[in-house]
Amino acid sequence: MPTAAMLNPASASPLYLQVQQRLRGLIQKGEWRPGSQLPAVPDLAERFQVHRLTVLKALSGLKRTGWVQTVHGRGSFVPERLPEAHGARLPEADYPFEGSSLVAGEGQLGPWLGETLIKAQNRDLISFSAGFPPADLLPVDSLRRLHGQLAKELGPEAWAYAPPAGHAAYLEAVGRWLAGQGEPIPEGWGVRAVPGAQAGLALAVEAFTVPGDAVIVESPCYVGALALLKALGRVAVPVPVDRQGLDPERLASALQRKEAKLLFTVPSFHNPTGMTLSRARRERILALTRTHGTLIVEDDTYGDLRFSGAPIPSLRCMAGAAHVIHLGSFSKSLAAGLRLGYLIAPEDLLRRLAPLQEVHTIALPTLGQAVVGRFLDSGGFARHLGRLRRALKSRRDAMVEAVRTHFPEGTEVTEPKGGMHLWIMLPEGLSALALHREALALGLGFAPGPLFFSDGRGTNCLRLNFSTHEPDITRNAVARLGHLISSTTVSS
Repeated sequence: MPTAAMLNPASASPLYLQVQQRLRGLIQKGEWRPGSQLPAVPDLAERFQVHRLTVLKALSGLKRTGWVQTVHGRGSFVPERLPEAHGARLPEADYPFEGSSLVAGEGQLGPWLGETLIKAQNRDLISFSAGFPPADLLPVDSLRRLHGQLAKELGPEAWAYAPPAGHAAYLEAVGRWLAGQGEPIPEGWGVRAVPGAQAGLALAVEAFTVPGDAVIVESPCYVGALALLKALGRVAVPVPVDRQGLDPERLASALQRKEAKLLFTVPSFHNPTGMTLSRARRERILALTRTHGTLIVEDDTYGDLRFSGAPIPSLRCMAGAAHVIHLGSFSKSLAAGLRLGYLIAPEDLLRRLAPLQEVHTIALPTLGQAVVGRFLDSGGFARHLGRLRRALKSRRDAMVEAVRTHFPEGTEVTEPKGGMHLWIMLPEGLSALALHREALALGLGFAPGPLFFSDGRGTNCLRLNFSTHEPDITRNAVARLGHLISSTTVSS
């Protein structure tokens, strides 16, 4: 059997985890029945074309999770009773960032979206759970001056309804900013103001799908998208993300199996992994979705936060993008409390979105839009971004260094070139949910991995936000978290 060809040395998942997944799958498929002996380590190493130590590490993980029993002097055996009752699922093709084979029950997660925001604002908690612009880098004085100045300039208009599409000066400033970044709004497309990218996603889901419709999502996926789809009665269809972003071949398979109305993607500095979709994959995904008549909702919330590497054009700026709805937001790049973003789409799509937006929000506050528009036009936003990007890089470096220094051997961590998040995969057998409870008791917060999967995967994964705290605070807190992992037996 050509098992070795199934391993991918370039995958985000290390070889020992890939071997674990293959062995577990073969056990579930019945190649080795309960009570039977597995081949010897040298034979498995030859079969998978890996080192014997890799096989031993894989077997160790399977032993911890109940898939293998070892008898000293005799070898490894399949237990008489497999751990299906403990939440293990039947294997599918690789989900490179999924971590453990175990899944979390829905009741273990709770209302995380609201709780995450509350915990992130708790001054007694060092939280890495939510992505906010650093408080110490907010352009508070500039925004305060502009609020006062524009309140005088606009007079009563500052406190009146803006047009449903948005305050004209704001929309024009957004257009000029994007054009200056090499991504103008083309003829036949339009822009509308929205109260953040989440609201734009909700509009698209409600306008172009009905309850029961399939929506393709990345796996892992932004937790707010999963919560929204569940609340609206849509079916999330997961497609794996790896270090080059959404996997187009797995997307092609999903599109063939399901009639999906929408694909939701965060192509630049993906939430939660921080990875960026390559240009070649963007082109392939555009072609696939166009062929299948599937709209793309592109969340570019983190697009302005690149601090290294060359930019890649957004999906909406590539050829054949007439089925793309583009979401932008100033919640991450400027100030979360502004709750202000924009939605860009071809005019025919905007006409379908507009009536729904108007009954949801009627209009957005004029003054906040005017302030952001003036900040964009004055050059203040560009200067702020320069400082913010430098700070984010420094804070990412501090967190990555601390994770690699203090987390246990076998931990995997992403190293994004922008955005705000790291994705951590702990050694198999550890539980991020149990660790989270222990960490909160010590005044530390993070987002456990199962939040980001539609089916409870990621039980030994976590997302850490590196933007919120200064490097020294981050180093100290991550060291404490690493010590907790190493000193506490955290089991699922």
